[in-house]
Amino acid sequence: MTDKTDKTDKTDMTNKEVQQNQQTTANQTTDSTDSNLANFTGMPSLETLWQEQRTKGSDGFYSMYITAAKTAQTIIQKNLDLLMQQAGSLNVAVAEFVEADTAVDQLKERWGFLQKTLEEVANTIRIVKTTLGAYADAAVSVQKLEAGGFTEQYILHRKEELGMQNGDLTKLLVEFSRYAQTLLDALISESKTADLIKKQGNAGDANHKVQMALYQSWLQHAFEVNKILEGRLVFISGLLESLKKDLTTLQVSKMEQDVQERARQVAARRYKAKVEDVTDYDDLEGQYRNRYDEDGNLIGVDEGGTGGNRRGWQVVIVMAVIVLAVIAYFVLKR
Repeated sequence: MTDKTDKTDKTDMTNKEVQQNQQTTANQTTDSTDSNLANFTGMPSLETLWQEQRTKGSDGFYSMYITAAKTAQTIIQKNLDLLMQQAGSLNVAVAEFVEADTAVDQLKERWGFLQKTLEEVANTIRIVKTTLGAYADAAVSVQKLEAGGFTEQYILHRKEELGMQNGDLTKLLVEFSRYAQTLLDALISESKTADLIKKQGNAGDANHKVQMALYQSWLQHAFEVNKILEGRLVFISGLLESLKKDLTTLQVSKMEQDVQERARQVAARRYKAKVEDVTDYDDLEGQYRNRYDEDGNLIGVDEGGTGGNRRGWQVVIVMAVIVLAVIAYFVLKR
């Protein structure tokens, strides 16, 4: 999903890492575990997103972006779950050692350091997931703005902003993947050490100081991850704030349009009422007139035929009857 260069760099780093740790992990993890932990898919490159848009329209751009962010969140959470599972097994193994022993004390010291490291990793994972979620939210906001009628140039600019961040996001995911894999390998290695101590008794570890120095050097990994993460957080915070203002503008504009439409409808109803009032509906039998309140809302219907037109015809009929009666009287009198 990334461009060719990103794919190559990520593949090279992943392959080197697997080779370096192959001996300690070969019999401890399954293919599924290796895949979930070491192989992040990464965020799609801007060119890939444009290609998706050409194929599936603008919604395809947003869909690919949001799906990639959510997929990365899921993979990272699986990494944490795997680390916590392995840490739980090591914790049980260490807790079984009751008697004081040099090898046991050294193991417990290393385990204590790994626990603190794991806490930092868990905290970093929460921040990374939040960051990815923020980028997905930004994509959703841009999609709403596009649907709301913002200019094509504006939408193009926002899409480019999102897509151009994906290289750094992918780098963040790769760095974090390496960091998590290294920690997992250490947990597996220490679990092996615990098993050896149980089987061989007082099995001193001549490499204790070396191991501690190695574990402490991992702080550099954490620094690199946090440095990249900080940059992405600063960017997305500013972008979300800007998008929030634009969405507010869109909502206000829509409200203004709704108010204008409402006013137009009210004016139209009032005009209709005035036109209807020109005609004397009391004189129009079988006709109806709508009644409106001051806001132009329909509140009733009046039936015509109770006024001059109906009464006029009644007068004509009565007069005709009288005339006929007079004529008949004179005719009969003759």
